[in-house]
Amino acid sequence: MKKVLFAVSILLLSILIFAGCEEKAKTTSPVLVKVGNAVITQDDFIKEVTRIPEWAREQFSGKEGKDKFLEELIKRELVYQDAKKMKLDKDPEYVEKIKEFEKMNLISLILKKEVEEKAKVADAEVKEFFDKNADKFTVGTTVRASHILIDNEEQAQKIRERIRKGENFAKLAQALSKDKGSATKGGDIGYFGSGQMVPEFERAVMALKVGEVSDPVKTRFGYHIIQLTDVKKGEVASFEQSKEAIKRQLLAEKQRGLIDSYIANLMKQGKIKKDDKAIASMALPWEKPQGK
Repeated sequence: MKKVLFAVSILLLSILIFAGCEEKAKTTSPVLVKVGNAVITQDDFIKEVTRIPEWAREQFSGKEGKDKFLEELIKRELVYQDAKKMKLDKDPEYVEKIKEFEKMNLISLILKKEVEEKAKVADAEVKEFFDKNADKFTVGTTVRASHILIDNEEQAQKIRERIRKGENFAKLAQALSKDKGSATKGGDIGYFGSGQMVPEFERAVMALKVGEVSDPVKTRFGYHIIQLTDVKKGEVASFEQSKEAIKRQLLAEKQRGLIDSYIANLMKQGKIKKDDKAIASMALPWEKPQGK
């Protein structure tokens, strides 16, 4: 219990929730505690406690749990008020973060209105897609693949180029892959089904034909060069088994189309003037200045 409360305490004190920084509208919600000139109401308490992960919520049930959580809200309010007293809300770093927060939230809001709310997939579209592609939807399909796992993208690109020029995939895997378990087998990781690999790896495999080799694919493990070596097709799936996956796919395609069209229209209308000379002469923090 103490470990969970400590973890949540750190969470509350280290993350300044923007709702807590705004001027609050008048409310009829019962006041639970006054902290200087500020108040924490029942509505405030409920809103904040529901932000806690479900696995931790039970710790704040009962009077003791509620008192403990309220104490954390009081601590956060005291820290916030002290920061205001020190005029840290005028600090350039804070002001810059607020601007970035505002920008990202406005972008998120307009994309929701221009893309998410406009992209709709009708049941008839899902059924039509299934009827035209029924043979592609299976249950129990497994694939076999080999991979070469590398730490950095540059090295992975070089290995991919060597494969393009005809070098043997299995030999390169044995010599260079950091996944020593599969390296001894020429990179072979055996058969696997949907959901058994990390999503980025799985998507890359499913986009390949038997014998094809992918470009470097980034996952949390590093960069993979993947070769699809076999496919064992399962039974043909029914419409009921496939419709949700189809709907997600069609929805994603519509959203991509809408955002591409929206951005293209903005690019067409926007007044954009690039300074190619300035761009070319710009030195990134990790690059050596030109001429040195």
